[in-house]
Amino acid sequence: MSALAACLLARLSPAGLASPAADSRLMALARRGDPSALDELVRRHQTVVYNLAYRMLRQREDAEDVTQEAFLRAFEVLPRLKDDAAFRSWLSRIAANLCLMRLRSRHSRTLLPADAQDWPDDHAGRENQSSAEAGIAVRAAIAQLPPKYRLAVVAFYMEGRSYKEAARLAGVPVLTLKTRLYRARRMLRRLLGPAVLKEGNPDDEM
Repeated sequence: MSALAACLLARLSPAGLASPAADSRLMALARRGDPSALDELVRRHQTVVYNLAYRMLRQREDAEDVTQEAFLRAFEVLPRLKDDAAFRSWLSRIAANLCLMRLRSRHSRTLLPADAQDWPDDHAGRENQSSAEAGIAVRAAIAQLPPKYRLAVVAFYMEGRSYKEAARLAGVPVLTLKTRLYRARRMLRRLLGPAVLKEGNPDDEM
């Protein structure tokens, strides 16, 4: 594992997973027109979708808009989903596409916002201020990555997904996802420098 990969994994914590079996039951009820089932699906998955959108877009209003739009689009085509247990992955894919569309429409990368210290995966009571500052620096650097590389890093490191899951989220083969992660690590090394990360072998694999 490279030094950069170790740092990212140390700074960023994975998101929790919902029960696929429970999703299947709720999906069946939702198809029969049960509004409480739709409400429960939103309750179970809104935090995961919002976190993904915020980590990608880094603006709360945009993240809220994407979260709402992702659920609306998912519910509109609910009957077309063949694998009910894959609802979370399907919903996340919709949100990821919406985020990429917004990022590409900006035509420029934003600077670190004032609320960057309150990212969804931050923890209260960090060991010391330097650790908190290092975490903020990592997030600021991730926000400067081109959209497709940012999504790879967010999916694999910040969302805690496997290579296969992250590739599915990005809509690319696993090999392409790994290549994007490798290139993203090289970009992050140049952005962060030795003040935050110890240099590892640029050819190191995670």
